[in-house]
Amino acid sequence: MGHYFATTDQRVCRPENRGTMSKSYRRRWCHQGAIIRQRGLRYQVEINDHGVRHRKTVASLGEAKTYIEQKRVELINRGTAALALTDKQRLTALEAFQKLGAIPLDHAVEFYLRHHRPVGGTRLLKDLLDDYLEAKTKAGRRPDTLTDIKCRIGKLAATFGDRPVHTITTGELTDWLDRNHYQGVSRVNYKRVIAGFFRFAVKKGLLDNNPATDIEKVELDETLPEIFTVAEAERFLQATSAIYPRLTSATTIGFFAGLRAAEIEKLDWSAIDFDAKLITVRPEVAKRRRQRHVAMSDNLYAWLQFHSRPSGLICPPSAVVMRWRPRIMKEAKISHWPRNGLRHSFASYHLARYQDMNKTALELGHTRPDVLFNHYRNLVKPADATAYWNILPQRAGNIVHVPAGAFA
Repeated sequence: MGHYFATTDQRVCRPENRGTMSKSYRRRWCHQGAIIRQRGLRYQVEINDHGVRHRKTVASLGEAKTYIEQKRVELINRGTAALALTDKQRLTALEAFQKLGAIPLDHAVEFYLRHHRPVGGTRLLKDLLDDYLEAKTKAGRRPDTLTDIKCRIGKLAATFGDRPVHTITTGELTDWLDRNHYQGVSRVNYKRVIAGFFRFAVKKGLLDNNPATDIEKVELDETLPEIFTVAEAERFLQATSAIYPRLTSATTIGFFAGLRAAEIEKLDWSAIDFDAKLITVRPEVAKRRRQRHVAMSDNLYAWLQFHSRPSGLICPPSAVVMRWRPRIMKEAKISHWPRNGLRHSFASYHLARYQDMNKTALELGHTRPDVLFNHYRNLVKPADATAYWNILPQRAGNIVHVPAGAFA
């Protein structure tokens, strides 16, 4: 009911006192919550329905009461007396009900509010990126992870940065990946990082669903990882020992222990236990922050003994490595550096030698052998595996290839 429709009192109201400047009315009545004022020989009706004022002047008191009663019914029929709808609003509401079908109106309203008025407020994508990086930094993510996020989401922000995150759709993200020609593994990696970013937005209440979740999954054909041949490994180690010996130990650990490049960069000589023939990859060095021990093969033991130092980092800074690598590759007659070539070579030759997927996965630091099978192993012949694990140092700047079976 409207504000003035709370009573059917028809008693005469007290005369209004509105000051010397206000109009003077001879008589005043209340009828069903509305006001009737006599103005000369005519009667003015005032109906106030929650701030919406309806006025009409009629010839008699009876007409005034009839108008109030009719208006009351009209307002109720339009919606409620508390919410009077215009004719246009009623038509719009009718069309909306027809479109919704069996969907309740309140469900549609709740859906709209969730997507257009998020409970966490509205944030632009470029502003949320700063919060996301700060949250990941506080969570202890490593610099390379933060750099990856900043790079990939930064590219996304170049297109959608000034858009509220809740307005970005799955279709728009898919189109963006297509326009930038991200395919294969690159597309998988972008989807992974973008999904993590929008998952953060969902947790913040900035949107209801993660739009990256429904991006079409990429089906990748099996591609065997690139590895070094035995001859290439020999030539590269020979060239390294001759041109930049400081890098030799780090290279042999990559070839014959399979540590990740980021792990080798942080590895200290204190992690090498020559008595136990073990390399300890401590949590602060390991990618998954889980300590593991990697057994030293006989040839790796010989290489590290030959180039060992009492203390300090085993590997030179990455900038130094990248400066010297092209010169070493040229000397070794290697034109292409395989992505993760040292680690992939280790996994492939190790699996071919031992024929034990669990053992190789344990050395690599994988918790599931299927990761090794799907991503790290290439098909290596047994004879090549034997030759690979018999690559030994002889003296500074030279390498001897020990006959097959020397370490059998």
